Amino acid sequence: MKTIPLTMAAALVFWGHQTGYLLPACFMGIVIELARIIKARWDPSLDQVNKLSDTCMVCLAGAIIYFVSLEIETALANILRYLPVFAFPLIVVQEYSAAGDIDVRSIYLLKKKRMEERNAVRINLSLAFIIICLTSSAAVNNRLFPYYPVALAIIVVVLFFQRTRGADIRIWVAAVIVASIMGFFLQTGLHHAQKAVTRRAWGRFFDGGADPLRGTTAIGRIGRLKLSNKIVFRVIPPENDDGATYLLKEAAYTFLSGNMWTAAQNKFEPVPQAEDGRFITGLQGVSNRRKAEAQQEGQPLSGRPKLTILTRMKKTKGILKAPENALEVNCISISSIRTNGLGTFVVDDAPGFMIYDVRYGDPGTKILPPGKLDLLIPDREKALFQNLAVALGFGPDKPAQKVLPEIKKYFFSNFSYSLDLKAGDQTSPITEFMTRTKTGHCEYFATATVFLLRAAGIPARYAAGYMAFEKSFMGNKIVVRRKHAHAWTEVFVNGRWIFFDTTPPSWTEKEESLFIMTAIPDLFSMIEYGFALLRWGNPETKKKLLWLLVPLGILMIRRLLRKDKKKEKSNLHEQDHYPSGPVKHLPDFYIRKLEKKLARSGFERKPHETYEQFFMRVKEKTFSPQDIPSLMTVIRIHKQLRFGPRPISGNDLAILEAETDRLIQKLSDPGRSVRDKSGTGTGIDNSDPGS
Repeated sequence: MKTIPLTMAAALVFWGHQTGYLLPACFMGIVIELARIIKARWDPSLDQVNKLSDTCMVCLAGAIIYFVSLEIETALANILRYLPVFAFPLIVVQEYSAAGDIDVRSIYLLKKKRMEERNAVRINLSLAFIIICLTSSAAVNNRLFPYYPVALAIIVVVLFFQRTRGADIRIWVAAVIVASIMGFFLQTGLHHAQKAVTRRAWGRFFDGGADPLRGTTAIGRIGRLKLSNKIVFRVIPPENDDGATYLLKEAAYTFLSGNMWTAAQNKFEPVPQAEDGRFITGLQGVSNRRKAEAQQEGQPLSGRPKLTILTRMKKTKGILKAPENALEVNCISISSIRTNGLGTFVVDDAPGFMIYDVRYGDPGTKILPPGKLDLLIPDREKALFQNLAVALGFGPDKPAQKVLPEIKKYFFSNFSYSLDLKAGDQTSPITEFMTRTKTGHCEYFATATVFLLRAAGIPARYAAGYMAFEKSFMGNKIVVRRKHAHAWTEVFVNGRWIFFDTTPPSWTEKEESLFIMTAIPDLFSMIEYGFALLRWGNPETKKKLLWLLVPLGILMIRRLLRKDKKKEKSNLHEQDHYPSGPVKHLPDFYIRKLEKKLARSGFERKPHETYEQFFMRVKEKTFSPQDIPSLMTVIRIHKQLRFGPRPISGNDLAILEAETDRLIQKLSDPGRSVRDKSGTGTGIDNSDPGS
């Protein structure tokens, strides 16, 4: 179905205005509209158009892979943004081809051997291209210009010239008005629904790390907690790793209100940076002097162990994960790190994918000394934990080194780990956990331990992060899943903050992943990880991975340049069978030849008209009564050739050619004239009837 002039250009300009690509859109629109002025045409073969459509599909697939690896949350919008670019080559081929449409077989992606076995079905992609432009504009609607009125105007203009002839224009206008009003409210509703659904979906499946100022827990929630198997980051352990587990902290908090822990210390200061770019997070980093001494002795820079963490960052501002006693962080893709004094490290210029090294060991991370909040117990739990501390013999004279083993033994012996939580009769979930159920997840154990330590006079804080323990099936990495999120306690002992975990070790066994449940998601995660390395990895990694695109490029060039031998044999066979050549057996060849002859005489076919509608409209003005039966024969055989379920016979094709040539010869008769609507004579052009 053809569209009227300038509609595709208008849709392109609107798309360019909405997406910020106005100049390329104007150029594309000019190229398309010039086809109505330039009379030169070409007849691309089925194989040529098929190769072009394959190229467009490969480019689209590459864009999908690129945007998914770049930022999966915005991938769909970015892909839709460029859809008109990928469809543009096919539209250019259509507009500058002799047929004026596209053979559906040419866009086959699979089963290419069946192309020649099927009959030609030709379609015009103009309306589809307009819809693609409007859809792309809607996907990235930045409200720089009223989207709905402009999109509606383009649609109404297109539909107006495609409406059924003879229909009551008043009914058509009323239907358009009603549809426009309904569409406006539907568009507004869908816009708000999309925002809500997107927020919920991404919040549930792609939520980011901890908040450095507050951490919401599941304390008090009833029912079974369902935790995701999604891999959130990977860890490369030290070279001498013996299968140990690693607590990787994201944030620490000091005060509990309801089910939310908060950090009173909310002032972030820059972390010192060494001359070689390392960020010194510990109390005693590796000095330049020691570095020089180590190099002179031929020894490694430091014997301290190192963890390498590979993680995606949803936003440019994010939280780093670090082990206990972190001394230094090394990452070439960031320029600064800030800390709030609680051991929470924040970056403000994080790329979409980060690879950073963390060295750890004594004397540990620079963390602020204890304050009043590190000994505070909420009023409704205060008496419970003070009495428990007395019952366990934790007095002010008992050193922390003896208190910690007894607290761990107390929780390991009397409590159990579970994600299935039941309703209690008391108002405080922690009191319910300590006195009745004695069953809960890590957040219960960490919170109760903080309060018990504070009741014993030992400063303590609540820490949140992940426990890394699951070995990857491929490589030496540790995969950390969403369900490996963990909470524990930081306790102040001998002038230092140390990690202290009282959750029973059995929790890691309960969170072990079944291969049959995680194999396919892990495979997709590994592919996403590979593309993230390509997009955000170091330059050497990018160069190595980019070389993998060379074979793909070679295959694509070979595909585009390879001649279709079967097609050549088929063409030779057709030329032997039809001496006039295969070009004459394009479905619209003869009908267009007759149309061009009439166009030279001033009878133009309108964009919305089919060939049959055009000839029926002008037959009385152009042909004598004796020629009309021949015209009807041409129309009948053309319809069978163009749309018929079976190929026409050689006899019908010969009749079509003969009748077309006879009608053109009659129109070229010097003594012939036609009558226009005013009744005056109009001479017929006697130029060469050739197409």
